Amino acid sequence: MKKLGIPIIGVGLCLWAKLYFQSKPLIHPPSSPDLKPLLASYQSHSVEKYSFGFNALIGASIWIQLLQKSNYKPVSNDEVSWEFTQLDAITTLDPNNNRAYDYGAIFISVLRRDKIGGKILLEKWVKKRPDYWRAWYLLGSHYFLELKDYSAAAPLILKASSMAQAPAWISSLGIRLLSESGSYFQALRKSLDLLPQLNSPEGRERLVLRIRSLNYQIQKSYWTEALNSYSRQKGAPPSSISDLQDLVVSSSRELSSLVDSQSPLETMDRKLLAEKFTFRLSQDRKEILPKDLSQIKSLESVGIFIPDQSKEKSTQ
Repeated sequence: MKKLGIPIIGVGLCLWAKLYFQSKPLIHPPSSPDLKPLLASYQSHSVEKYSFGFNALIGASIWIQLLQKSNYKPVSNDEVSWEFTQLDAITTLDPNNNRAYDYGAIFISVLRRDKIGGKILLEKWVKKRPDYWRAWYLLGSHYFLELKDYSAAAPLILKASSMAQAPAWISSLGIRLLSESGSYFQALRKSLDLLPQLNSPEGRERLVLRIRSLNYQIQKSYWTEALNSYSRQKGAPPSSISDLQDLVVSSSRELSSLVDSQSPLETMDRKLLAEKFTFRLSQDRKEILPKDLSQIKSLESVGIFIPDQSKEKSTQ
């Protein structure tokens, strides 16, 4: 009986120790985890320099520490999060760790509001894997959603759409971003380049509608520019829209050059670009409107959804 008592006591002590240590927060987040970008970069390179070949082991250790110590407090605008410094170290030790880039960039951007860190990490991934569509797509999405830089986001997402295994919907998103930045003409060129590459009937149908919409917006912009120019020169709005005809013809050469420069164009492309839309003056003769009001719904909407800034601030 005495022989059994010692093992029983030992097992009891082990269970008590297990319950005790489980109830104690042994790992505490650092008091000042966030850093300036330059210092964070220096830290990751220092870890690599003194890894002595144990990159994988140290990277796994940092990953565990990252999961245990992460928090959700937004960082200051001029700092990068502590989580970014860990992810930067992990990807420096193991540049092929795609999960650290993918999951990590979304985590620090969404939960820590770390705009700078997310951008640096995704740019690092793009340099490592320049032929991988998701790296370019996430970088473009970061410019769009976090940095609100639509003109910079569009080319990145369009580049992603042209890569192997990229989903078809990415091209439509890129075109929308270009449209939002006001680059209707550039968006139309990109759309025409993408059209022959789409095999899906639904994808082609949506892109055809986008091309028509962009063509409509470009033609409307010519009439609007002509109206503004006429009003400045004459000091009064035109009596009818026909007064603007000569100004529109002279400014519409850009669209004509698109047909000439895209050689050879498919029959569908030429037919889409040849479509002419008719417009009219508003009652006060200060605005260009479509003559057919049914066109407004299908052809006017070429923008993108812009989040409500007031709602975003209230959640922080």
